[in-house]
Amino acid sequence: MSNVILKSIIEMTGQRDADSLECSLVATLAEMVPIHEACLYRRLPQSDAKMVEETICLSVSKNDVGETQYFWHDPGTLVPIDSNLEKALSVKKPVLYQVSSGIRLLIPMSCEGEIIGVLSLESTQGLSEYKTLIEGVVKIYENYSIILNESERDKLTGLLNRRTFDNKLSRLLKIQRVTKEEDVSSERKKGKPQRRYLGPDSFAWLVILDVDHFKRVNDTFGHVYGDEVLLTLSQKMTSTFRSSDLLFRFGGEEFVIVLEPIPFEMAQKTVDRFRKLIAEHLFSQIDQITISLGFSKITENDYPQTVLENADKALYYAKEHGRNCAHNYELLIEKGELVEEKEAGSIDLF
Repeated sequence: MSNVILKSIIEMTGQRDADSLECSLVATLAEMVPIHEACLYRRLPQSDAKMVEETICLSVSKNDVGETQYFWHDPGTLVPIDSNLEKALSVKKPVLYQVSSGIRLLIPMSCEGEIIGVLSLESTQGLSEYKTLIEGVVKIYENYSIILNESERDKLTGLLNRRTFDNKLSRLLKIQRVTKEEDVSSERKKGKPQRRYLGPDSFAWLVILDVDHFKRVNDTFGHVYGDEVLLTLSQKMTSTFRSSDLLFRFGGEEFVIVLEPIPFEMAQKTVDRFRKLIAEHLFSQIDQITISLGFSKITENDYPQTVLENADKALYYAKEHGRNCAHNYELLIEKGELVEEKEAGSIDLF
């Protein structure tokens, strides 16, 4: 057992992003503890306080010849917070109770003192003899989460950094794809956990924003003041956008926002409302700072780099047409203001 534990610890601490670490935690416990299901629930923004998101779920079973089988469920399910989940989240202590398939153990998960979710373990037998092992693995996960969280964050602003972009966006697209395939009404009839309903006209949106004339700010007032502008901008982003939206600093004065699926009109209003918020904010010494923004639709079949390039073209258009404005890539294509380029590798045969 000691070799298995050591191997599992090495596997967990070898992960380089939070999502992979979550998978490793669940897989580790499934290997060392007699459970038939392990799930990880993440807290949602305050507006969705009656639900948690099932980010990881692993089922364990035996086949006809006694071999162990593992099945990973699709992420993104929204689970209602029942009395037991509520107790685990509020009391911040493990909760053990009976279920139809045996027992269920709920363990609150924290990062830097804040409860971020709950680990759920189901078993047909008691888990008391594994208590120390489970608590130890969870503590290793929590400690390493702090390290990973710091490595994924921009040092100045605390926003996600460029290195995390591909993984974060890929996960969001996977959830979007799974969610769109789900018939919400039938799920409700069956009493199953609900997923976010996106609607046929709802998409995720990638927004690139850039501070107008930022070099002039640095040259005139110095880099310390320039950093203060970037910090203020990031704080405005954090307080304005939803907790479920992804906020990145890509470097310098360039920031990226990934809006969770909403209709185009709502995305356009959201982007322009933030532009106005910054333009109306009075910065010390310089008074006004403006930003230019470009945004593009994200579909589940898009490559992250392609979406980035599309949004960047819309941003460049905004910079070339007055600054302090926001433009959508697809709308610019539709109006003939931009020409859509063919994907690399496409060949015209005739």
